[in-house]
Parts: sequence; structure tokens; C-alpha cells
Amino acid sequence: MPALTLTGGRRLRYDEQGQGPLLVLLHGSPGTAKSWSRVGERLAERLRLVAPDLPGHGGSDAVPAAHRGIDQVAADVEALIGVVGDPLVLVGHSYGGAVALSVAARGRVRLGGLVLLEAVALPVLRSIGDAGAFAAAKAVFDDYIAAHESGAERVVGRMVDFWFGTGAFERMPGPLQDSLVKGTGQNVLDVQATLAAEYPLDALRKIDAPLLAVHGAASPAITAKIAAALASESRRGRLAVVDGATHALTATHAEEVARLIAAHADHCAGAR
Repeated sequence: MPALTLTGGRRLRYDEQGQGPLLVLLHGSPGTAKSWSRVGERLAERLRLVAPDLPGHGGSDAVPAAHRGIDQVAADVEALIGVVGDPLVLVGHSYGGAVALSVAARGRVRLGGLVLLEAVALPVLRSIGDAGAFAAAKAVFDDYIAAHESGAERVVGRMVDFWFGTGAFERMPGPLQDSLVKGTGQNVLDVQATLAAEYPLDALRKIDAPLLAVHGAASPAITAKIAAALASESRRGRLAVVDGATHALTATHAEEVARLIAAHADHCAGAR
């Protein structure tokens, strides 16, 4: 697994496979580049895929406390793009979708297109005037963070159940539960960074790359609100819904997700 050395000596590890136009894939939290395995195996025959372990996950070093935030993670992704090349499409799932949106809004790298799969960019709700929905979600996550900081065990289940549905955590296989529990500390940092991010409407409206916002039909209503806002506020946004899918759509509906990404890549290639 190759690694990029960032400013300050931090290392960002990434997977690379396939040949053809470049896609950069950003995973959710907790997670690693391996989260893309089912989708990636369906795309690698015709596309070059680069999937980093985001900072603090897998083999990548965490962001120092003094620099934590979505902007720093976005800057790390921009540094990776500076090495591997401008992607035809930048793809992000969940927390990775929030990071990908920040990269696009910052406008410091050239993107051919953007696919945001269940992006958890909650502050977008505040930007479109739905302060109530943002406040309600923030209250849930503030409680999650406080419980973790007080030493509560297996509290990551609260985050999982919010996005995947009540009881989802307890229905997961034991090894997956253990992995999520192990990643709770970094997930809390990612949640804090996500809640603190800003996505002003003028920045969203300046995103010129074709944007595809995707959510699962069985996901909570708040994900549909975020996806609809992203599709409507960007200059060339579109919305897609995956029937029967939840927040886990990259694992449970890999075939459909890969089809949507590939079709959007073709669309972006034609729009150049």
C-alpha cells in the first residue's frame, strides 16, 4: 500500500488499482480504503481507482489536535490529488462525502465530477435554512460525543442507529461491532469536524463540476434532505435514489452504486 508523506511528516496511505480515467474514493467513518472493495472490483476493469485511508483511519496518521477539521482533511486529499493526478470523478461516502464536498467547495484542485453517496454534510441543512433539522441532528451527536467522553462503552451504537436505523448496531455481526467500537475515538473527532464544517450557499453554487448526490430509499429522511439540497444548489447537480438501500449502500448495493459511479464518470468525460 503506497503512502504519501504530508507536511509535518504525517503519512497518508492509499490503495491503487485498475487502469483508465482516475477516480478518487473517500470512505466513511470509522472505515478504511477497504470499504470500497465491493464497489471497486466492479469498476477497476475500466477505471483507475485511488482510495486513501483518511487521516486517523487504517494506516494513515491522524491530524494533529491543533489542525483538526474538515478543511485539513480536505487539504490532505488535495495533496494526494497533486501526486496521483486530477480525478475524472471524486467519490465520497458518508463522512468521505462531507470531505469530498469540502474539496469541491474549496476549489483548489480540478475535478471532472463529484459523486456524494449519503454525504453526512449536516451543516448544509443550516445553509438552506432548515436550522431545526440541523439542531435536532446535532443534539443527537452532541449526546453521543458526551457519552463517549464520559467513558460509556459501545456508545458508537448511537451513531450507527441514527444513520442505519434503530437496532442496526445490535444486528451487526460481532466482529463488525468490535471494529466500530475500536474506531469510536476517531469517529468522534470526525463527527466534531463534520458538525463544525461550513458549506455556505455561495460556495455550493460555485461548484461547477457535475455533481451526483445519492441516497438510499430506506435511509433516514435527513439524508434525503441533504442529498436534495446538494443536487439543487450546485450548478450541475442531479439526484439519484437507490431502492431498498440504507446508509450501507456501498456494501449492500455495490452493483447499483458502481453503475451510478460509472455512468456519472461517462457523463463527466463527455462534458469535458
